[in-house]
Amino acid sequence: MNSLKTKLFLALFVITITNILAQEITSFSSMWSMEYYQDDRKITRKDVKDLFSQNEEVYLHWKKADTKEIVAGVALVGEFVGVFWATSELLNDDPLLSNGDKAKNAIGPLAGGIGAAVIGAIFLNSANKSRKRAILSYNKQFDKKATFSFEPVANESGLGLAIKW
Repeated sequence: MNSLKTKLFLALFVITITNILAQEITSFSSMWSMEYYQDDRKITRKDVKDLFSQNEEVYLHWKKADTKEIVAGVALVGEFVGVFWATSELLNDDPLLSNGDKAKNAIGPLAGGIGAAVIGAIFLNSANKSRKRAILSYNKQFDKKATFSFEPVANESGLGLAIKW
C-alpha cells in the first residue's frame, strides 16, 4: 500500500511540475531587432528557434518570417544602391549635361530605390507578423486550462497534493 501511495504521489508531482515549467514566449521591439523573453528571462533568437523547432506549425511560421526577412534585406540593399546611383547621377560634373539631363538620368534609379524601399518595408512588416503568429501559436499550447489544479500541501501528517477546483 505504501508503494502505491509513493507512485501516486510521484505521478501527481510530475504532472504538477510539468505544468509549472511550461513558459510562454513574449517579444518586444528594440532599436535594431526583437528581444525575446521566456517569462522574465531574456533568451536569444537561437533559443527561440530551438523551442519552435519542436512544433511543426510554429516552426513553419518562423521559417516564413526568416525568408521574408531575407527578401526584405535584399530589397533594402537595392534601395540603397538605387538612391546612391540617383545621387551620383545628380552630382555628375559632366559639363555636357544640363541640370535637366541630370535629373532625367536620376529618375530611374531613384524610382527603383523608392520601389525597393517600399517592397523591403512590406516584407519586413510581413516578417514581423509571421514572427508574432509563431509566438502566438507557440503560446496557444499553454491556454488549455483545466477546471482543477493540484496544489502541494504540507501539514503535521506529511506531504500531499490537494485538488483545487
